[in-house]
Amino acid sequence: MISLESDEVKIVGIWGPAGIGKTTIARALCQEVSCNFQLKFYMDNLEGAYNRTTRGPNRLQDHLENEIYSGVLDHRGMKIPDLQEVIVSNENLNTLRGNEIKQIYIVSFPSTEEAQQIFSYSAFGQSSPPRGYLKHVVEVAKLVAPFPLGLKVLGSALRGKSKEDWRLTPAKLKNYLSENDVEKAVRYVYAGLSAKHKHLFCSLRGSKHWGKNDAMFSLAGREWNVEEGIQTLADLALISISSEGGILVHHVVEKLMWEMSTLVCL
Repeated sequence: MISLESDEVKIVGIWGPAGIGKTTIARALCQEVSCNFQLKFYMDNLEGAYNRTTRGPNRLQDHLENEIYSGVLDHRGMKIPDLQEVIVSNENLNTLRGNEIKQIYIVSFPSTEEAQQIFSYSAFGQSSPPRGYLKHVVEVAKLVAPFPLGLKVLGSALRGKSKEDWRLTPAKLKNYLSENDVEKAVRYVYAGLSAKHKHLFCSLRGSKHWGKNDAMFSLAGREWNVEEGIQTLADLALISISSEGGILVHHVVEKLMWEMSTLVCL
């Protein structure tokens, strides 16, 4: 996808619907090639600013450079080298094309077998379900497949659950009216959270640039362990924690955080 042999600035687009794994691919690609560059910069959920960017690759490049110089990286006095490789993911193909991004990687849906593997890894920590669970895995996974995010969230929620819980899950999922299977999975998992974890989940809305320490400081004084609560949400794949300790929230999940906050967090 990325060639390191050319000195020209290369902008690569990654396109696909929400929850299919664009961000995961972008992070993995960034991690893979970052050792070849003096400085790397990764930013989540840039969609609002990105969509307002003046069309064209040069203007997009200027916009990204301004984001870096704005202090996000806070490298005071450091000369930031010219951009060489840029990876941009977006759900809107026209946005990528409108910025004249020529190389666009289209993320395809996983096959039925791959979807079951993703689900099984989240639920059982292995690529296939243990004896006696295959029927349940097939039945539950098809309700949120083929979106990897939904599969991870739902599989994580069912980790360690009894066969009776697995048997009841399809009927419960069907109670959540949503055209978006990822949202359906998140709503199902949210409903099973304790009151304190629901409060924490809603409190993390707008926290995409937070670290664990920021969250712990902001929520200090609670009668329960905030750090353990954050880890619980991460274990359920509702949030993720970067290697630098940052809290990462998928924009589909963050949308539901704001929605749920009007119900239980005010």
